[in-house]
Amino acid sequence: MNFRDSKDTINDLKQLVNAKGYIYALCLIIMDDFHFNVEKMHEINNWTRLNKNEVSLLVGLMLKDNISLEKPESPSEIINLKKKTYQLMDELHSSTMKPMADKFKPLIENPDNYKNASKLEFFGGEDIFIEPIFYGGDGVYDFQYLEFLERKYKYDKEWLIENRQFDFDEVIEITFELRKIHQEKLRKVNFLGLNEDRDRLKNELRKDKSIPKKERNKNINEFLEMMEFYQYFELFEFDQHKETSFNPEEISEKGWNSFYDGLLNLFSITQNDFKEKLNISSYIKNFSIQSFKGGVNKTFNNIGDFNEFNAKPIIELTNGKYFIPITYSVFEAIYESPFYWMLEDKSYKDKQAEHRGTAGEDITYELLCKVFGKDKVFGSVKIESQKGHDDTDIDVLCILGSKALCVQVKSKKLTQVSRKGNFNQLLKDFKGAVQDAYDQGLVCRERILENTATFYNCLGEKIQLSEDIEEVYILGVTTENYPTLPHQTFTFLEKEDHAPYPLILTVFDLELVLFYLDNPYDFLYYVRQRVDLMEYFNANEEIHFLAYHLIHKLWKDPKASFIQIDQSLGQLVDRNYYPFKLGIETSAKTDKIRNRWKNEDFETLCEQISEINSPKTTDVIFHLLDWSAPSRENLVKQIRSTKAQTKADNSWHNFSIVAGPNVSSFGLTFVSWEDNDPEEFMDILLKLSKGRKYKSKADHWIGIGCLRDSGRLVDGFVLNDSKWKYDEFMEGEIKWMFEGRNKGKHIQFGKKVGRNEPCPCCSGKKYKYCCGRNN
Repeated sequence: MNFRDSKDTINDLKQLVNAKGYIYALCLIIMDDFHFNVEKMHEINNWTRLNKNEVSLLVGLMLKDNISLEKPESPSEIINLKKKTYQLMDELHSSTMKPMADKFKPLIENPDNYKNASKLEFFGGEDIFIEPIFYGGDGVYDFQYLEFLERKYKYDKEWLIENRQFDFDEVIEITFELRKIHQEKLRKVNFLGLNEDRDRLKNELRKDKSIPKKERNKNINEFLEMMEFYQYFELFEFDQHKETSFNPEEISEKGWNSFYDGLLNLFSITQNDFKEKLNISSYIKNFSIQSFKGGVNKTFNNIGDFNEFNAKPIIELTNGKYFIPITYSVFEAIYESPFYWMLEDKSYKDKQAEHRGTAGEDITYELLCKVFGKDKVFGSVKIESQKGHDDTDIDVLCILGSKALCVQVKSKKLTQVSRKGNFNQLLKDFKGAVQDAYDQGLVCRERILENTATFYNCLGEKIQLSEDIEEVYILGVTTENYPTLPHQTFTFLEKEDHAPYPLILTVFDLELVLFYLDNPYDFLYYVRQRVDLMEYFNANEEIHFLAYHLIHKLWKDPKASFIQIDQSLGQLVDRNYYPFKLGIETSAKTDKIRNRWKNEDFETLCEQISEINSPKTTDVIFHLLDWSAPSRENLVKQIRSTKAQTKADNSWHNFSIVAGPNVSSFGLTFVSWEDNDPEEFMDILLKLSKGRKYKSKADHWIGIGCLRDSGRLVDGFVLNDSKWKYDEFMEGEIKWMFEGRNKGKHIQFGKKVGRNEPCPCCSGKKYKYCCGRNN
């Protein structure tokens, strides 16, 4: 496949954006690609739309010369400018994929070419990461930038006010007001969703017999062009066309001029649009750029070059208005720019660096405390090692039963040189943001598992860690939006074969994951699955892993050796999370995240297990979370049924489950005891579980149960994780242990049962007349 050189495409784009009337074509593109019904966010085809970086590139090229507000020669010309833009942007995208295509070519010709190549050799190299970085998702919701703004720069508050008149509350108020003004103006537009419906409309029109076959395609294209302008009917400010049908050919020059002015006004503000008490002049000064000032953005020539528009996304026009093509870019600039402002102050540089690190640790600590609770989270932990080991520290440490989470926080940015495709700089940035955090996390993990070091909290008080901690997960967190972070972690991370992977998140991803997994066991289970299955699942953004987990659960599919997660899954989270955070009412009918599988009884079961004071609590819950949704549902049904039996006949009952095909060598026994004596209950639970485990030749077995008059599903549990081996004594024990009323129900969930087969609950009935009657 032949790819056009990106420099040639960029040169064509430079000429295109200087064409007469291009700013109006750009407005139409932005309206098409960035505005849609939130109810249908999950149905959007992002491949057919330009992303924020692509539009920023177009605006950046426009700024190299004075932006002209001249009207186009004709309405058809503005449509042609749009089409030419998409054509050139497609060519540019293809050119950025050339380095990877060159890598794959020898692989296709001879698979042995890369037989012994490492991931770094295969995925690495100059210009390889330009495409994923530039065309990847934004990774942050706009409101997240403002939510984290003060927390990120709280130690720099005085400097920002004194040097930039940058007050957090005021800046946030102005920014939300700016977005509100834009949204109010958009009410004049009647979105028809032509982006997604264009092909469907074309097919329907081709079937319309009233359209003459001769020049049918031309007529259809003209109709769709008319529909495109019809969306902006309210911008044509004269009555005759509001009273009759809308026909672009009959609109006068005055009508078209009002349309162009109205279109530009959708994206424009004036200082008078804001309340007098707000310091809008300082805001504008900090984040605006003059489109008519010579020498603006002169060094911006290609993808990865510094684009002044990204730092100052508010463009001052010659008519006294301020053009804001992408409101998202304003949110982003507000979060990112203060770092660069302070960097210019050499006397403040070191202090700023110290503040960034402290603020990052504070943010991460606060987020994790909300889920784990302050009693299980420790910040700024100092480790005093035995002689021969260097002392080190953990930014945030979370303890949950037999598991620990070691968190290392970094504030390294992806530099401009890396965005240009410089591979050595990319590796250097990765080292500062990820590798260093991982290496430090490995040392801390080793110290915890050795159980020989002494740990101190931020007050210098000794932390007594349990000797039962048997696993430590490493979590790296960066306060910066770091494009393609999961992909870079998988590709660049240097680790020993036996060493565990880390999970590396931005604070924005961490907040999102914790929003949905707000139970410490659910969150740590997610961390475990991401770490354990790092080489099984692949995606460029964390939101895609999260969406897959919420809908399907991160678990190996026996039919697949590797899973590439479809990025459209992330849009399902967008569809649920974004409207919720903005307070927008949406229908639950098409919201797959809101309607994902949940079982209140199972959640109650896990909650009651978590209340039992035992280091093995986490292991028990993790085992249960490994089960499929139907298996978990069957479990709680059987528990309630067994409890009811005991209540009815005052006798003890039990059942045992061998887990389905997705979980090997694992089972569970439940006992509903006949009285309220906890010692008798725990004694029989231990004996029965031990026997069932041996009889089933399982390596892992859980025993749970409850007392007769208890209102709980679980009053106690036992866990045996010892590997199964032959035992002559146990052989004799199990012969008499499971006869008579002790036999219980032996059930295997996860295996499909024929409708005419005996029901696995041992009722004696056929499956279709028992547990399968509702299936």
